[in-house]
Amino acid sequence: MSDAPIIPITPDPPKLGSEWQEAADLARHNLGLSPALSDLSPEHWQLVLASVRDRMRLRGASLPLGWRRALARQVGRSDMADQAGATVLALDAKRKEIATHVARELGLGDLASLTPTDRAIVDQQTNETIEGCSGDTSELADCSDADRTMRRLLSEHRDLEELRTDEANVRLAEEGEVFSRDDDA
Repeated sequence: MSDAPIIPITPDPPKLGSEWQEAADLARHNLGLSPALSDLSPEHWQLVLASVRDRMRLRGASLPLGWRRALARQVGRSDMADQAGATVLALDAKRKEIATHVARELGLGDLASLTPTDRAIVDQQTNETIEGCSGDTSELADCSDADRTMRRLLSEHRDLEELRTDEANVRLAEEGEVFSRDDDA
């Protein structure tokens, strides 16, 4: 083994072209969001990011590591040290939306008025719905019977989960941990 010191490489944030900001502006407009990109709530920003990701993939662009953070800087969003916290909050809010929808589907009414027993039923069904319809399970449930709203909510939840994973990967890369997605096996 060599005695050469290991020097961690901190990746520079990618340089994104103006088309990335244009895609974000278009997504904000199409989602009906009136504040500037820099003033969007964390949950609305996550929706814009999901749209930008899809638009750029459709254009054939590769998504460089750290593109979300670079885009946030480019549009003037604060470099939130607690971006992971914002993602967790957005993920919790999305899970609550799914639980609200599940409660309605089960005929139990509003989440706030549920008994502890009914809330446990809703929480269990929400967990099963999210886990069963995620893209990373070995046994995918048939989610085609879910209504349009539920499919949208589940898609947004998956996007937030993917964002949380991507943020963790970027953080590890910045800390000098070098890996690839294939190393997870």
